[in-house]
Amino acid sequence: MRSTCRNNQPVQMCHSDPLASFPIAMAYVPWQSFHTIYDFREGLSRGTIFPELDKPFCGRRGGCA
Repeated sequence: MRSTCRNNQPVQMCHSDPLASFPIAMAYVPWQSFHTIYDFREGLSRGTIFPELDKPFCGRRGGCA
């Protein structure tokens, strides 16, 4: 583990960072296949022209019921 310290702090304020050896980010993005698109007005109201990306936010875990 790499030790990190805040600027101008005494040694007692240092801590070990258990995540320091991990890369910043690794993303998995699957290929998107385009089948159809919304018309301009529908896409504008939904925030996307691609129905495959249209994932409404319902404000709770587990999606919309």
